[in-house]
Amino acid sequence: MPTGTLCLFDSTLDGLLRGTVPALDTSVLTGLLLAPSYVPNPAAHSVFADVSAHEFMPENPFRKQLTGTHVTAQSFHSDDIIFGDPVTLGPVRYLAFVIALSGVISPTTRLLGVADLSPAGGALEAQRGKFSVTAPPAGWFGLALV
Repeated sequence: MPTGTLCLFDSTLDGLLRGTVPALDTSVLTGLLLAPSYVPNPAAHSVFADVSAHEFMPENPFRKQLTGTHVTAQSFHSDDIIFGDPVTLGPVRYLAFVIALSGVISPTTRLLGVADLSPAGGALEAQRGKFSVTAPPAGWFGLALV
């Protein structure tokens, strides 16, 4: 399924631009599914502890490390994320990305951003079917010089 726009968290974006957060191409990035109860707050949320109460079943196979990551000066890409086929899960609404240097997620693990999987509202579920998130062709996010 395609996603809505990826909302980057303010403090992480600031850290990436200043160089105080490790570069995305040297980090382990993990996608986490969040429940519809989550309300994105890019100014206030910065670490996993800010969203952990909303994570959908915080065990494998519902945490997926991103593969095929490719970072340019302007954009960030990855392969599609497959959470299972067949799989039963839900309800979920958001996909959060965390930056975990060792791949281990702790309460202080940095949040990169969150994408709305159902921009029209509601929640998504899978009943013994495929649940995957299609990476946007232009990348998860892009930066433009103006």
